[in-house]
Amino acid sequence: MLIMKKLIKIPFYLVLRVLLFVSYIIPKNKNIWLFGSFGGSFNDNAKYLFLRVNKYNPEIKAIWISNDKNTVKFLNQKRYESYYKWSLKGIYFSLIGKVYFYNAYVSDINTWTHANAIKVNLWHGTPMKRIEFDISKGTISHIFDKSFKSRFFFPSQYTKADYILSTSKRVSEIFSSAFRLDMNQCLEFGYPRNGILTYQKDEVIDFIKKYEPSNSLRLINNLKNYEKTYVYMPTWRDDGSDFIKESKIDFKFLNKVLVDNNFCLILKLHNNSELPMNFDSFENIVLFDNKADIYPILPFTHTLITDYSSIYFDYKLMDKEVVFFCFDKDEYIKNREMYFDYDEIIKYELVAKSFEDLVEIIINTDTKKIKKENRFISQMINQSKPLNSNIELVKLIKNKLDL
Repeated sequence: MLIMKKLIKIPFYLVLRVLLFVSYIIPKNKNIWLFGSFGGSFNDNAKYLFLRVNKYNPEIKAIWISNDKNTVKFLNQKRYESYYKWSLKGIYFSLIGKVYFYNAYVSDINTWTHANAIKVNLWHGTPMKRIEFDISKGTISHIFDKSFKSRFFFPSQYTKADYILSTSKRVSEIFSSAFRLDMNQCLEFGYPRNGILTYQKDEVIDFIKKYEPSNSLRLINNLKNYEKTYVYMPTWRDDGSDFIKESKIDFKFLNKVLVDNNFCLILKLHNNSELPMNFDSFENIVLFDNKADIYPILPFTHTLITDYSSIYFDYKLMDKEVVFFCFDKDEYIKNREMYFDYDEIIKYELVAKSFEDLVEIIINTDTKKIKKENRFISQMINQSKPLNSNIELVKLIKNKLDL
């Protein structure tokens, strides 16, 4: 079945490669900058840079390209310029735009129109686990084996960026290897998305009112009714396994624990994850849209629950409590190598190796007894950078274009 799907794609890919050839001969407009994100969502670093450019750089025509028509509609209603990826205008502006800003791959905008554009990969995390061409085993390692087949069927992964955004020298070293780039192509400006984590809460609320869906503000107001709010953000499993089932989380029991303590849990899954169950009956558990932006919500939470996700580094910018819920650690690390000794990272935080451990932490942990500062974090993320990230990035690209 998988082979048949790939065979069907071949003529389609051949036609698209004609479009890629055309993009080499079409002149680019240096005042047109394109932005996009994985899954067609309006989120992550590209979102915050897009908003900044629209607000402070009127000389730039900033356009959001998306393969999700609902995202396009939302942005148009907010009076931002946005087009569906495969619409005539979407293709046109993707062909003539001089700068591409994206959160994962050039396909966030368009794989087949990028020729001669300046490509800036903003990426979407400070890596804990091995990524891209550093992956040597596991279910997705074949994508990066540099074979002709992989290059043909995964062209976005093989399209090099001109620059990639980084959070520190150590992260630049990782990105240089993982994305096959020189160190001078790694821009240690920090992540635009992290700026909002440093805002005062009234500033965050103003931001939510201007730029977020109305249900985000309703959620913030609702959280005031709880004594403590947890946010659970597990990472994606490459094999697509039902890790929620493997975690043995009893949501009915967990909800009772939360109700008894007047706590709330926000469940935010990875963009690729699906959860085939209804949470409407769990009054103290909120299932957050996995394609929506969780960052404006994070300042109103008290504790992060995660596992192998880079969200850990961002969340610690707020100097808040973190619980590592690593019920499948041995199996996960066996299939996905880490850049660091995982146990050395988590020893500074609260650790739950089972659902029972997690419940015990929720019930009994005194938030005043947070463990000592993790010096490892300062190697991975420069805490002074988030507010200047947008400014530095725009300045660099404008200088390169003589704008």
